Amino acid sequence: MVQADLTLPFIVFPLLSAVACHFVFGHLHQSSLDVASTNACASGLAEPSPYRLRYVHLDAIDNTLCSFVTFFQTALNHQDSFAFVTYFIGIGAPLVVVPAVEGWRAGRSRIIAYPVIFGVISQIMTVGLTMPLYWLIFILAGGTRSRYLNPRNANISQAAAEAVAFGIIVGAVIPSVGMLVLNDPYVTAIWLPFPIYISLAQYMHLLFRPESRYPQSGYQTICGLYIATFILCSSVHIATIWPIIGGDLRMLRVFIPSVTIPPTAMEHEVHHLLKWDFAVALTSSILITLWFAKSKGQLVLLAAWSAFATPVFGPGAAMMGTFLWRETSLQNYVDVNSREHITDTVTAQ
Repeated sequence: MVQADLTLPFIVFPLLSAVACHFVFGHLHQSSLDVASTNACASGLAEPSPYRLRYVHLDAIDNTLCSFVTFFQTALNHQDSFAFVTYFIGIGAPLVVVPAVEGWRAGRSRIIAYPVIFGVISQIMTVGLTMPLYWLIFILAGGTRSRYLNPRNANISQAAAEAVAFGIIVGAVIPSVGMLVLNDPYVTAIWLPFPIYISLAQYMHLLFRPESRYPQSGYQTICGLYIATFILCSSVHIATIWPIIGGDLRMLRVFIPSVTIPPTAMEHEVHHLLKWDFAVALTSSILITLWFAKSKGQLVLLAAWSAFATPVFGPGAAMMGTFLWRETSLQNYVDVNSREHITDTVTAQ
């Protein structure tokens, strides 16, 4: 925020991870969903799970994939949880886009230079547990101290910006749409390691359009990506939530988590855990935007924007709007400092 004090982020973000741990993993164990998933994928059953398939033809990996596929296929095969998963993927795009962009900023810390690591961890340990820790590391790595970045450090090259956009489309959008549309266990298994696809697609793109040939600023491309993400998130939110607000408000239970475990079937338990995963991940991602404030006035404005935009455009769009503002602020900072540098050089000569 305004001060560089690390006390507050060390309280807020680990606390949010603890909340995710309690409501996701705690309720996973209390509901015995973990045992049910493991037992369904055990070998030697008279009636094995329909998702115990030969995905890679290695028993250890196939058993692990079976548990994950069982979880997500259960969500896809139930009306309410399918609606929620579709909503989550639509408005959760910034959770993929922003780390991918920050991983290519010239002045980034090494610890956030490989978002694929956080992406893989989030697929294994849930995004609700991982994102608060990512944002804490982001703060510690100096990601919120934009005023201390010099023009060179704030830059993202055109080649990197294009690679990010290409990687997200090929590695995240296509597999996610395929999973939702096809609703096939093999496709779901293919979708699971999508953070790796994003990373591979980025580096493949850079082979054809390397930074050495396209070193100029990719600011316009990043802004275009952020605007497109904002439109996607807000469109999904408006199409999904606004009709409920204008109709039966009881349907909001599909999207709002409860503190108690639903004493019903497996699909309701899966839906319950996904809602908490979503809630914590997006809450932490909204809160991180407050750390971009350089004054008390900016802090009030950022908080007011989030309070207004979250219910109107959705939490993903609210987050994306702030990151678009930040990118513009960084570019203005780069432009001002570049002009000052040129002026100082001319004066010195």
